Amino acid sequence: MADKIRTAVVGTGYFGRFHANHYTKNPRAELVAVVDTDEARARAIAEEFGVEPVTDHRDILDRVDAVSVAVPTPGHAAIARDVIEAGLHVLIEKPITDTVESATAITELAEARGVVLQVGHIERFSAAYRTLADIISGPLYFESYRIAPWKERGVEVDVVLDLMIHDIDMIIGLVGSPVSKVDAVGTPVLGRRIDLANARITFESGCIANVTASRVSYKTERRMRVFARNHYLSCDLGERRISGYRLCGDPMVDGLAAISAETHEIPQEDSLGNEVDAFLDCIINGTKPIVDGRAGCEALRVASLINESIEEQLKKLRASDIPGAGAESAKD
Repeated sequence: MADKIRTAVVGTGYFGRFHANHYTKNPRAELVAVVDTDEARARAIAEEFGVEPVTDHRDILDRVDAVSVAVPTPGHAAIARDVIEAGLHVLIEKPITDTVESATAITELAEARGVVLQVGHIERFSAAYRTLADIISGPLYFESYRIAPWKERGVEVDVVLDLMIHDIDMIIGLVGSPVSKVDAVGTPVLGRRIDLANARITFESGCIANVTASRVSYKTERRMRVFARNHYLSCDLGERRISGYRLCGDPMVDGLAAISAETHEIPQEDSLGNEVDAFLDCIINGTKPIVDGRAGCEALRVASLINESIEEQLKKLRASDIPGAGAESAKD
């Protein structure tokens, strides 16, 4: 391998442009090309970063060491398979793919070829997640809310794969226990796919998470509350604030003096910059990614269970002939 890791970005939309930017800024990487089937778009982004524009990802596989895949989710599996079969390392934007079967296939292929496969669950590379992971011990219950205004970007998938999967992956990482059961409700609102979803996720450890995601809101909000024995935390991911209470005595004897308040400052960091740097570090040092293919598969598996549960709920509504229940299902 050359002194610098030669990279390319496939997909020059919203996140792809950011990936390209971080590769140009990282001293351990050299951005060789950007790839997009839209020739004008590829040319514009290539000109911005002073690299080669390409319209077919297969044309650059013999000239790079690593690739970021940032195309719409339905295209992840096919491109990642080509990249991995060429013996290259790959960073795939979340979710890993759009089906558990294709995600498992490319994960097994990467393991067989001995290349790095990292999934871009960006929250796992945030200072907020790192702070929570250092603080939380033995969680019993999570509540999370991730809501945002309607946007055209990302609507090729439902809100579970678009937004909720961030919190699914975060909570799986913080709990450290397999998911045993999922119950969910949801509905399309403005689009053809599910725009609002709520899921109750049960872990083998006994921990339970109540997770809500919506892309039909007047505001953007990313909050998480965590309850553990003798400990409570409230995290505002958007405002970078964590506060809470911890039991440090007997409240029946000491009253409020037995309860101590705590606050934790979350440093300002670029989570995508952390993600890209972690990917390069894995390539250079041969270490396992923070979010590898198996972790990406598990987040997708749980998301798929949520969508299956929502589909069952919608079937019951349609069977009951309830007005508005005939909207397209999560699987359409």
